[in-house]
Amino acid sequence: MSTLPPAIFRAVRQIMAHPRVVRVENNLDRDMSIVVHVDAGLGSRWQADGVSPNGVKLIEPIMVRFSEHYPSNCPDVCLRSDFDRSHPHLLPGSPDEPPRPCYIDGHPHDFLRLRGMHGVISQVADWLEKAASAELINPTQGWEPVRRDRLDDYVEVDADILRALVDRDGGGAFFRAPFTMIGDRKSRSLCCHVLERLQLREDVAKTLFSQYNQIGIAVVVWPGRSPAGEEVVASTYAPETVTNVKELYERAYSLGLLKQLETFLGLVRTRLNSVPSGVPTVIAVALLVRRPLEVIGQGSRIEILPYVIEVSNSDDLATASLSPVRLAAHRDALSPKLLSTMAGRKVIADPPKWTLLGAGSVGSKLAIHLAREGRGPGTVIDSSLMRPHNYSRHGLLPQSRFDALNDVKAQALSHSVRMLGQACTGYYTDVAWLAAAGTDEEWKKAWPRGTQFLVDATGSPSVTDALCLSNIARSRPRVVETCLFAGGLIAYFGLEGPGINPNVQDLAAESYRIFTNDDTLRGLAFNGTGELVAIGQGCSTLTARMSDATLSASIPAMANKLAGLLDDGEPESSGEIMIGLVEKNLLGQSWQCNKVEAFIKLSGDDPSAPSVRISRRVVSVIDQTIEAHSDVETGGVLIGRFNESTNSFHVVDLIRAPSDSKFTATLFSLGTAGLSERIAEYVDHSHGTLYPIGTWHNHLSDSAASRTDLATGVQLAFGQRFPAVILIRTPSIFHGLVVEQAHAEDTNEPAVTVARISEEEA
Repeated sequence: MSTLPPAIFRAVRQIMAHPRVVRVENNLDRDMSIVVHVDAGLGSRWQADGVSPNGVKLIEPIMVRFSEHYPSNCPDVCLRSDFDRSHPHLLPGSPDEPPRPCYIDGHPHDFLRLRGMHGVISQVADWLEKAASAELINPTQGWEPVRRDRLDDYVEVDADILRALVDRDGGGAFFRAPFTMIGDRKSRSLCCHVLERLQLREDVAKTLFSQYNQIGIAVVVWPGRSPAGEEVVASTYAPETVTNVKELYERAYSLGLLKQLETFLGLVRTRLNSVPSGVPTVIAVALLVRRPLEVIGQGSRIEILPYVIEVSNSDDLATASLSPVRLAAHRDALSPKLLSTMAGRKVIADPPKWTLLGAGSVGSKLAIHLAREGRGPGTVIDSSLMRPHNYSRHGLLPQSRFDALNDVKAQALSHSVRMLGQACTGYYTDVAWLAAAGTDEEWKKAWPRGTQFLVDATGSPSVTDALCLSNIARSRPRVVETCLFAGGLIAYFGLEGPGINPNVQDLAAESYRIFTNDDTLRGLAFNGTGELVAIGQGCSTLTARMSDATLSASIPAMANKLAGLLDDGEPESSGEIMIGLVEKNLLGQSWQCNKVEAFIKLSGDDPSAPSVRISRRVVSVIDQTIEAHSDVETGGVLIGRFNESTNSFHVVDLIRAPSDSKFTATLFSLGTAGLSERIAEYVDHSHGTLYPIGTWHNHLSDSAASRTDLATGVQLAFGQRFPAVILIRTPSIFHGLVVEQAHAEDTNEPAVTVARISEEEA
């Protein structure tokens, strides 16, 4: 006794001091156990009898058996041998051994670390009190499943697939179930992986052995109707006590499944008659039991009770066989439902579809984050191959050098999504080319009907522009654009609005305005110090230097936002820009969200004329300025971008009219005092991403552009390398002119081209 660890003696003292402990019998010197007599907390009406109606005594003897590994291992806690086993929350075990209460959710070892033996006894006493009053199961919560805690063996299967088999007539089915084993013959753990349905033909054993070098079959049976035509329902709770095949048949009988198990396990037995000895053979059995209530946490009345039988010959499956049966726990197979549940997302029968454009570092991490939530992309498009330097930040891990010789990013990433139980197709295609020159059939392949979003993770302005070309913009879903700036310290997430308005070009221009007006963002995004590192020889072998941790810091937030959009549906009112700012030490980040309303669109009287797109914020400032000068015309300078690819202007800011401007009821003349300096300062702050693209002024009546307006446009057109916008705000609409210096080959041709533009109907 003196050789026992001191911790055991301390534990006994704690137990003896517990207020619910009446006395303790000390058997430590014999088998390292004590018998703790615990006050079961019977109600006053049962105290006189000394026992509750369901057999719980006033004082219950509880055996606590320690081991030499205490306190690393929690001691075993057992009830008296004749304790009624029909109580729920009993751990599985042989009927020849005392029953063991399941007194804690989770592992007792961890509970012991937190609460000590005093806490363990408190839990056991609480368990006894609830058992006495029949409150271990709360019918309002559902049926408590039979405890299968702390088992070494598993049957891995999609529970929904099994439950879908159950009908009123009863029956059974066979499945392929290759198995894995960890350990050795003395101490091992088996896991049967239930795959697709299996026809049990005469040569099934030979076929399975040729495929898996083993024989693994799952037998699934479910109840039917009673002779009276009623559903067979197992309404009596009983813990798991099965230890051999004979007891498994007895268990099936008690659950109304004996006929089905005899039929289907009997057929397996005949198919195994010719299997030579020594062939690894494991039969998984799943009894599907219909309960009177919905099983807690399962959303179904069908409880799955799995078992595993290692078979050396077919007689091991006979009804009187004493061959061992291993109790198994059910483990959900990998599926979108399981992943959604684990992520705390709502389970959606048909998850929304989305297509990923770009399978690089950002795109791969977004895809894997979403796939781990059961919402992976249905399509991945990229034209690059995985190269050694990619693995420094990519979401995928490398294969052998030979296997990765021609590892297409789109194929590799789509394969990983499929390995997470979701359909995904990879296309080796250049995204910019597909958007600019793809056919309708190629687009249908890239984003099939029902696709909710295209997620552009290429970080390529060429892709942004190509996605806004008129032919594709009419037929594609909304785009979500994601990218990183400033070596990963700034994250950008842009969502187009309904009807592709605002589009990703509008959002890009608006984000440049946000950067320009924020000292911190401007200093990081526009400092031009992004470091490049050589990954080979030549100018095309440069890439940005950035750690995986830095790149990964902001992507979970973007993935979470995207998952929310997929779950909640597309916002109906506006687009959105989210900008994340990550601290250099990665210990914090902050995000700002900017709603971006639909832009006002002006188109020309000629199809070749540039379009003009004006942010609602700019419109609001223009109208406020006009209201402040109600009796005269007023105006200012338009700030934005001109995009050659889409022949479009994007107006996102203004410079107010200088103090020397002239304001009259019939004429606005833009002054010059300090204007050049203010323009230069703005362009410098925006690092050239935004610049003056024309002027605006208002008319007090709904009148057309005047000769003065045209003259101003001509003057501007000769002063810049792209068309100039003369925007006119009337009381009812926007209209104006787009004037461009012409490339005249002789002096008789016009020096400028002029297009009239007017506001499109909403």
